[in-house]
Amino acid sequence: MIRPGIFFRGMAMGTADVVPGVSGGTLALITGIYEELINTLGGITPRLLVVWRQQGFVAVWQQANLTFLFTLLAGIFTSIAVLARLITWLLETHPVPIWAFFSGLILASIPLVLKPLQQRGAIQIGAFFLGTVVAVAIGLAPALSAAGSGALVFFFSGMLAICAMILPGISGSFILLLLGMYQPVLEAVKQAQFSLLLAFMAGCAVGLLSFVHVLKWTLQRFHDTVMALLAGFMAGSLLKLWPWRISGEQGISDQWLWPAQYAQVTGQGAQLPLSLIMLVVAAVVVWLLYRAAPVHNVAQAKD
Repeated sequence: MIRPGIFFRGMAMGTADVVPGVSGGTLALITGIYEELINTLGGITPRLLVVWRQQGFVAVWQQANLTFLFTLLAGIFTSIAVLARLITWLLETHPVPIWAFFSGLILASIPLVLKPLQQRGAIQIGAFFLGTVVAVAIGLAPALSAAGSGALVFFFSGMLAICAMILPGISGSFILLLLGMYQPVLEAVKQAQFSLLLAFMAGCAVGLLSFVHVLKWTLQRFHDTVMALLAGFMAGSLLKLWPWRISGEQGISDQWLWPAQYAQVTGQGAQLPLSLIMLVVAAVVVWLLYRAAPVHNVAQAKD
């Protein structure tokens, strides 16, 4: 049965994945489908071939939850195809309020991720701070050079990027930036270099189907600790989303400025009132998504 809203949640994830610094996994977590996504991907194993042989294709489709998965993927790819140019244009022409909006999404989401945790001891606190430190370290890392990238480099870049994309707070496109592969991948898309794109997609497939099993196993056994770690990733990603910053060139870190400094250095307005409005709008969006999330509704029903 097709569930209303899954397609639009996929569109939200696709929009996030276009932006370096924003993770599609974060949107999945906000909208209450993260664990279902991990469990669905983790359920795609060779065992399904046995089910197909014994019970048929319909049984495989139902057991693998493929209606959910393909509806979500359709939303993701639709968003990338339709909204990528708009998001890119907005980031180029109105970067400060757009980054403020993304920051608001993360800020409002962190308490909602931590709220359901039943275990809140030293281990969970440590996991949160570990996630924050790791995300900050990734945000401060200088980009590498990827001159002369071949199919093998595209393959391993896809593996790393897709693992980051599935984690809230760590952006797959940002990992590509760090690897020096963001521009080469975009150029491969523009120039229709299918051999490189196929290598990249193969790396994504291998990385996703391998890493998701690890993530599923840890969520099943250490749920609250893993969720605290993921919330820490989200908190650490705020460094990369700071609206008043100047992006560094290849191999040079960004500059983080106060609004007044940003206006002085760039000669552009700090747009502080508009940024605060966008932050509040983002918080409202997160609250609405949270209220509509299936996990939240189930919890309410139990109460």
